[in-house]
Amino acid sequence: MAVVADAVVGELVSRLAQAVEENAALIIGIKDQIDDLVSDLKTFNAYLKQASKNQSAGDNEVLNDVVEKIRNVVIEAEDAIGKFTVERKKYKDKGVLRYLETLAYYAKVNVSAREIQSIRDKVKKIRQDNSVALQALIDDPNRGQPIMQRMAPVVEEEDVVGFDDEAKFIKGRLLGGSTDLEFISIKGMAGLGKTTLTKMVFKDRDLQFEFFTRLWVYVSRTFNRKQIFLDILSNFTKKTKEFHDMSEESLAVRIQEFLVGGKYFIVMDDVWSVKDWECLKIAFPNNSKGSRVLMTTRHENVALHVDSTSNPHQLKFLANHESWELLEKKVFRKEKCPQMLKVLGNQIAIKCNGLPLAVVVIAGVLNKDSTHGHWKQVAENPFPVINQENQSYNELVKLSYNYLPYYSKDCFLYLAAFPIGHEIASWKLIRSWIAEGFIPLMEGGYTSDLERTAEKYLEDLVDRNLLMVLQRRADGQIKTCRIHDTLHEFCKNEAATKNLFHEMDKAKLDVNKIPRRLCVHSSILEFLKLDNKPSSEHVRSFLSYCSKEVEIPNECLGAIPKSFPLLRVMDVEYLKFKILPKELYHLYHLRFLAVSTDMKLLPKLFNNLWNMQTLVFNSSQNSLEVKADIWSLSKLRHVHSNSSMVLPPPPKCSKNSASVSTDIKTLSTISPSSCTGDIFDKTPDLQKLGIRGNLAELMDVKQGGVSLFDNLQKLDRLENLKLINDALQSNKLRSFPRAEKFPRRLRKMTLSNTAFEWKDLSALGSLDELEVLKLEDNAFRGEFCDVRSVVFKQLQYFRIERTDLVSWTASKDSFPVLKCLLLRNCTKLDSVPVEFGEIESLKLLELYCTNKGAVNSAKKIQELKRGVNGDTKKGGFQLSVYPPEQ
Repeated sequence: MAVVADAVVGELVSRLAQAVEENAALIIGIKDQIDDLVSDLKTFNAYLKQASKNQSAGDNEVLNDVVEKIRNVVIEAEDAIGKFTVERKKYKDKGVLRYLETLAYYAKVNVSAREIQSIRDKVKKIRQDNSVALQALIDDPNRGQPIMQRMAPVVEEEDVVGFDDEAKFIKGRLLGGSTDLEFISIKGMAGLGKTTLTKMVFKDRDLQFEFFTRLWVYVSRTFNRKQIFLDILSNFTKKTKEFHDMSEESLAVRIQEFLVGGKYFIVMDDVWSVKDWECLKIAFPNNSKGSRVLMTTRHENVALHVDSTSNPHQLKFLANHESWELLEKKVFRKEKCPQMLKVLGNQIAIKCNGLPLAVVVIAGVLNKDSTHGHWKQVAENPFPVINQENQSYNELVKLSYNYLPYYSKDCFLYLAAFPIGHEIASWKLIRSWIAEGFIPLMEGGYTSDLERTAEKYLEDLVDRNLLMVLQRRADGQIKTCRIHDTLHEFCKNEAATKNLFHEMDKAKLDVNKIPRRLCVHSSILEFLKLDNKPSSEHVRSFLSYCSKEVEIPNECLGAIPKSFPLLRVMDVEYLKFKILPKELYHLYHLRFLAVSTDMKLLPKLFNNLWNMQTLVFNSSQNSLEVKADIWSLSKLRHVHSNSSMVLPPPPKCSKNSASVSTDIKTLSTISPSSCTGDIFDKTPDLQKLGIRGNLAELMDVKQGGVSLFDNLQKLDRLENLKLINDALQSNKLRSFPRAEKFPRRLRKMTLSNTAFEWKDLSALGSLDELEVLKLEDNAFRGEFCDVRSVVFKQLQYFRIERTDLVSWTASKDSFPVLKCLLLRNCTKLDSVPVEFGEIESLKLLELYCTNKGAVNSAKKIQELKRGVNGDTKKGGFQLSVYPPEQ
């Protein structure tokens, strides 16, 4: 729902007030002027509150203009505060020597004070220039138009409409024909549903059993052959680093070696040119096993060139009744449309001209609670006429965008800061939004509420059909996502118009246009080596996502922090720094840092980054010694490292002072030696903990009958625990911790290479809130496991990988709410307990590289499920076996 103008300005004023509060100790000298500016804005907002009654910011040009001007004023004020706090921090850090520069410092104070006064004058002028128009709105408050409601929730893919016959046709072509390799193409304009149809086919169970290897490859217009080949190879081996320096032709040969032995089915989604196709097809061998490659494209010449029969499949438009069926499902989900709305609904469906994308976007401004008036408004003018020849959908997307809440708009546009087709990790996206200041802190709220709010924004974008979920976690939360190419283009253009961010590439390194955020992806080295590289205190974020890790030359190490001294976000995880430049530690406003390096320690200078919220520190070293006093970084919430971090002990408290705990919520991963009582006393809010190293150190009982593991009991709020044993010899650990030693609120647990005995598994049954259990790489060892007397009350997701387990017994009561059971590389397991077939909640049984005995028992479970639920498809149960020959 669009927010009214005073609410928008109110949020902007709150954001400015929050900046004042966060920097209170460093704005002495200009605080009075800033307080006056905040007061001016609050007074103006009270005036706007009267003017904006019944008006949305998007419905009235005057309000829209005022909001945009106030937005720019707040940005200027934030910049002024940012510049001044840096100067103040540098001045304070000089110690006694600062008195030599007192005159110069106070001259800067006066400059900043005048700058704030200038911003106050702008606020006054905005009010004066718009006073007549705003007063007219106050005198006539009924000028507003009805505000449409939030968008409809997403319909699951099995609810798509109009593709059943086409899916059967494509499936017939895939299963029929000769044993030679065949290429099949699907063509259609953007938004017609090519990818949706192909996903239906790709997920078909008959095809899963028919083809030994099934791969989905997303090509897109930003074609990068080497990265596509590396992505394909990653499906066969995790050791892809050895391929990075190989030529593209050599990579194609390696792919052929993996594919030649079996019958394969590969989807090449969204191919843009014949040249791109010719560059890719060399990797697909004709192994005379009936292999198939299915390609989608929006270009007819590509489809004709690719298709083995020169008869590409033209995707049809939806019939009017199919458009209405899709619209009804998008808006009402499983419910039916009320009779009084059906006529209007059919009118809307007809105006969508058979284009699924149009239906989805229009459904986004309606929901089941929308009034008859809202439906009538949409039916009269759902969107400007679709220009099918130019395939321009910006007006359609604009319609959805306009009805986003104010803060969600920047969150949505920010998605295009990632490269087109990029798979975005949700945790990183959420924490970037927070660091960028996109997520409002409600009055009286806590900073811990920000993440919950951001998660709601993310789900809301999915519900509005503006974001595609690629992977969900075992508990249903979004793991990775991306936006459609068409939406990506809109977001990038709209972001450039708003000066939200700008992407620089080889073709146009525009050094004169410096936005708030800068994205440099494929051309990062060219950018860093520029003699006239742009430099600006206005740039608050620098993002770089490359197709592979890029090593930064020594002469360029300090280029980014030198050029952009007020950075809040520096996401350069794909760039490799041998060492971190000293300039990095002068980025006093930095809130989010993701970086890769060869360093084996986190230096004390990190203490300068006192605004840090999220730190992602990837090192090529196995362990990382943390020299920085992270306990003094009061805003630090999440620390991620691929190395095992050795944390410093918290400072000792004096007799007259109590220990102040931190708000750290993530420590992943730390060394066993860092699991001390002092450290866990300091982190009572810890929710996610990863421990990696020689876990014998963690389990060994010390003098007094306690072990380091006992300290975990202090973590009352811990929900996610990961234990990875990296000992040189993967012998089983001395003993399994007693059940009462585990934190009681654990929801997720991962064990790897711990080699516990299967009899100890029963201890985990007493964890009443455990929902996800992953036993990876010989977490438990032994030939026999019996859990008939154990009940895992809340366990929904259970995965076992690489084990020597032979015989397993269980009862249906052992896993009363289990939804997913995954067995991977359990090559010795003779059977899966048939009792799993009696568990009504079980929806997925996946066997990956097991053996025929296990597969045969899984088929019996499938038959039992069919008896419990009727048709397995309707009942929702799925058996997945790889390789299909088993």
